[in-house]
Amino acid sequence: MAIAGEATPRVAHDVARALKDNGVDRVFLITGGDLWLWRALRDHGIEMCLARSEAASVVMADAYARVTGRPAVVYGQWGPGAANVAAALADARWAHSPLVALTSTVSTQVEYTFEYQELDQPPLFQPVTKWQARVTRADRAGELTAQAVRIAGAGAPGPVHLDIPCDLLAAKAAPKHADTGYVPASSPTPPAPSAGAVADIADRLARSLRPVLLAGNGVLIADAAADLTRLAETAGVPVLTTMGGKGAIAENHPLSVGVAGRYSSKVANEIAREADFVLAIGTDLGGLATDTYTLPSADAEVVHVDVTAEHIGRTRTVDLGVVADAGELCRALAAALPPESGNRAQHTWRTSVRSRCAAWQEAFRAVAHRPAAGHVRPEAVVAILRELADDRDLLVADTGFMGAWGGALFPVHAPGRTFLRAAGTLGWAFPAVLGAQLAAGAGRRAFALVGDGGFGYNVGDLETAMRLDIPAVTIVLNNASLAYEHVGFKHGLGGDAVAEVCDFIDVDHAKVAVAYGMFAARADSADGFRGALEKAIAGDRPALIDVVVSKERIAPVTSFDSRLHRDV
Repeated sequence: MAIAGEATPRVAHDVARALKDNGVDRVFLITGGDLWLWRALRDHGIEMCLARSEAASVVMADAYARVTGRPAVVYGQWGPGAANVAAALADARWAHSPLVALTSTVSTQVEYTFEYQELDQPPLFQPVTKWQARVTRADRAGELTAQAVRIAGAGAPGPVHLDIPCDLLAAKAAPKHADTGYVPASSPTPPAPSAGAVADIADRLARSLRPVLLAGNGVLIADAAADLTRLAETAGVPVLTTMGGKGAIAENHPLSVGVAGRYSSKVANEIAREADFVLAIGTDLGGLATDTYTLPSADAEVVHVDVTAEHIGRTRTVDLGVVADAGELCRALAAALPPESGNRAQHTWRTSVRSRCAAWQEAFRAVAHRPAAGHVRPEAVVAILRELADDRDLLVADTGFMGAWGGALFPVHAPGRTFLRAAGTLGWAFPAVLGAQLAAGAGRRAFALVGDGGFGYNVGDLETAMRLDIPAVTIVLNNASLAYEHVGFKHGLGGDAVAEVCDFIDVDHAKVAVAYGMFAARADSADGFRGALEKAIAGDRPALIDVVVSKERIAPVTSFDSRLHRDV
């Protein structure tokens, strides 16, 4: 495709065509000097989502990729732009999110001559990507772009990086026949478990007394929530999930226990510790998922299933390791189990688990409805949001206490990727909710749960939300502090808090959002929050609610369990 007045297209058009041919419909960016690229993307019908920083554009792309299940693309100009992209990729790497980081470099004509903003960029991306390449010939730019998209989504997905010198982007491309392009290669068949492995798992399950399934992010990556649910129903086995696997089963399902690990309800971890057989599917059994490597119990029999062999047994000894796609494993095992699987002890266990989960839910509702003066209990925020949000809506939670409030206490009612959380990056949730809303499209709303500390990282993207007309609803839990640290000082170091590293001034973020033209409100009561949320949902436009909460309220995390009794 040629620009008006141009006899031949530029290499940037090869890049754009390769993206389009491989299903990329948006590129997230903060604009740099690669003007030919913007024209090429426009001419190929690829939408450009301009954020206010490279970090925000990376996070928007990350959330977009997680919700759609397809690779997303983020751009950074050479030097500081590329460095900012690299710095923001860690969360996508941890979450196995298929991102393509496309960065330009200084012209090949002036490399290694101290050109303005020149950096050796590949080393910056090495720890946060699974593959990198550099375009050294103009005629390979489209080919390598297509390869980058393919690799980002292949196997265990993850970020990749492609460097393209700016003079190659601007170079005239060789003529290409209209029928040729960068058609994606057919997807490889996901690995299936052997018949022997399936029989072995079925036998171990049949002998167990207190079995559970532990579903991780790999179940959602494989789009296997329905398969996991069917396996649980066939086997009659309770289901725990990791934070990353939340949504592998609807959490109002009778067999759902909730999220286990460092951020969890009390009942979920209690049940995880009592299990004598754990079938862990699509999880790396890392520190967050295992409550600092204490779950499952050392006495439990553990079968670990993952699509990547190197992940199996890395954090603990397992009794059986199986390399398989989560969906393939669930389908094969469900087919191998007898119609009336399970023994009498398992029936007793299942009944007990269901009863204990119901009792916990009652306790949570009591806490959520407990009066509070001058502030709103986070439990009430979560309960009201669950009541008013549609089952297919999305919740995006930041890291720290926000991840625990959302992950442990907000029950997802539709299986699949309806919950996203920061895998570790403070401030992730606000730009992420914008990307998630773009992916969700009309008819579904995305809600962010973020603290005032996290929100401060990307407040400028209120303008992005308004300019792109993204109708996400951002809920800021505002305690004018970094509460995890405040609570840590109070309960971990005898109350000797270093206030200057914990406390902020009280900012009314609703007034800030109004200045950008957004619907916004501040709430210091549960009724006030309910009213504001009803208006935000009805408005179908960008919205923010600043909710006054107490910095003394401790989220459902295990960090302080040895010192405190928590009610949920």
